[in-house]
Amino acid sequence: MNKQMNMEILSGRKDKYTAHGRTLLGVWSFFLALVTLFSGCYKEQHFGFPGPFEEEQRMPDSLPFPFDENREAGVWLMRNGEPNYDKILFKGYTDFFAAGDTLSWVKEPNGMRLIPHRNYYPITNADHFGGNPNSFQFNWVHSKYFVPVGPGKSFYMYTRLTVGTFAGTAFGLFLGVNWETGQNFVLGMDGASAIAPMFFVDLYGTTASVDPNQGWPTVNEVIVPGIPADIEVVIHDALFYVKVNGTLCFQFKLPGDLFYFTPQIRPWRNFITVHDYYIESSDAFTVDYAMHEYEQGYNRIQAPALALAANGDLLLFAEGRSNPRSAAERIAQQTMPAGDTDIIMRRSSSQGTSWDESIAVIAGQGSDQTYAFPQVVTTSEGRIVLHYSALPGHVQNNSYVFDASQQRVYQVVSADNGQTWSAPVEITDQLVTNTGYVRSGPGHGIELRSAAYRNRLVMPLVYGGTQVRAALSDDGGQSWRLSQPIAGNNRLSGAVIELDDSRLMMVLGHTNTTPRNRLVAYSSDGGETWTAPVNISAVVGTGDFGHMFHAAAVKSGDGSVHLITPTNRESDSQTYNGPAYGVTPMIFSSTDGGQSFGQGAPLFNRMAYRTYAAPIGAMDAVALADGTVIIVGEGGIESPREGIVVYRK
Repeated sequence: MNKQMNMEILSGRKDKYTAHGRTLLGVWSFFLALVTLFSGCYKEQHFGFPGPFEEEQRMPDSLPFPFDENREAGVWLMRNGEPNYDKILFKGYTDFFAAGDTLSWVKEPNGMRLIPHRNYYPITNADHFGGNPNSFQFNWVHSKYFVPVGPGKSFYMYTRLTVGTFAGTAFGLFLGVNWETGQNFVLGMDGASAIAPMFFVDLYGTTASVDPNQGWPTVNEVIVPGIPADIEVVIHDALFYVKVNGTLCFQFKLPGDLFYFTPQIRPWRNFITVHDYYIESSDAFTVDYAMHEYEQGYNRIQAPALALAANGDLLLFAEGRSNPRSAAERIAQQTMPAGDTDIIMRRSSSQGTSWDESIAVIAGQGSDQTYAFPQVVTTSEGRIVLHYSALPGHVQNNSYVFDASQQRVYQVVSADNGQTWSAPVEITDQLVTNTGYVRSGPGHGIELRSAAYRNRLVMPLVYGGTQVRAALSDDGGQSWRLSQPIAGNNRLSGAVIELDDSRLMMVLGHTNTTPRNRLVAYSSDGGETWTAPVNISAVVGTGDFGHMFHAAAVKSGDGSVHLITPTNRESDSQTYNGPAYGVTPMIFSSTDGGQSFGQGAPLFNRMAYRTYAAPIGAMDAVALADGTVIIVGEGGIESPREGIVVYRK
């Protein structure tokens, strides 16, 4: 049955449900709702998809439940009011909007409470937070696990949440997306009527609700505002049903193809507090976080730099950003080191398959200052040299601005694989010029192997966000000098490797609209001078402005050159004022010294929801002795702000 046919059926109900049916048809498009409250179907022809079921098949005792009744076999995204932030994501309208002093989601002792930032009784739009009457649309609770939704797959979802009201509101569970049409699978609560609010389902464009005259409960019969409700969603062998506080509320048979999705709760116009969130599926998977948001008190962990220690350990350095002093500073921490920022490190002794539980603080412990831009290089003697900056800043016109004249650059060294570090040595005068603040990293430098420049250290630097140079040291980092600038403006980043013919290759990102490709410059004198940049191989496509974001480059022991880059960009249409970011990172490999590259392979190659493009921010990479390339990058399931994600290729 198509959508138009379904409309006719709904509008033909008994008189007391006619107005409600019309309201429902409009409601589904303005509210991509709460993905857990799936209700039952009509006994006759009220659904256009497979079903219905006989009366006895609707009885709870006959419904299959091939899951752990104790809820221990699956994954707790949130339990007893405590979120596991590597498994759950809270997104809100004010995440990137510094118009006020609060987030949309607030942690309370019993869970995460939504502040809708919307006036429910406005006289004009100006009464809404930020003047936006649609602000309620931008609040979500995401599972960070992809799960299969469809025939042949089993999935169980449990959540405990408190609903604030039924008066003129709606909320829902968001369960799937049709890969061909982009339409959604939603179970929701239509609160247009406070007397008899209805459960409804929107299955990829086909909309229907349950009929209380046939014994199905209304929402207010199973949920009491202000009292926590237990909601269960079950999909097994194409059968879909929902229980609320143990009462069967919706049931039908799933049609169509298999889809993957990250289950979501969408409060829409409602006030919601989420207490528990659990999923179970043998096919569920997520991205591989090495560090994630809110670990060790850091709101954001970004700007990765990766080192391979002499003992084989991987050392991941990053910026840990916390304790913003204003809404503007909180917004700034989403995309840059602002306010209280530390240089932190996490270790892996298993080639990146697992990471130590603890995070070490290299700079900034107990301070509210800004320490930023980690960049690292490992020498042939096993020493690890780390650079970072102390860079104050301030809020100006609701934006965050660095005080470039106050920048200080420091170096610390470890001779025991990162277990201990020397006292910081200031190297500001050797690296800072009058062309704006200098940014080292994110990423790593290299030690040269060629006879003419053996053991020289080379560290790419960006000046004023527009000019790339290299820092050079011929004494193991005791002193530094600068190369000549690489020609051109609007250079965003540089990643350097040494080719087998002893030349250096610097891969450049830039913010020019053309060419829509990465640039490359070469040095034949150990990094002192550089050729004018040219387009890299056309095979290394960066799509729609992927060149404007960071890339990583690394050479394997067999001489193969690997370039990792975003191949497109996106912005989050579900978040107000959210920044653009790179997506769909690809690895391109060359066996002829970077003269040509083979077709790229995606870093994220799992089946996920329609048009899913893995988000990626700043990144770094190292090559192991066996040829495996370990890539770390800002990433997650929705945006790069969620933490540092690991890929192995």
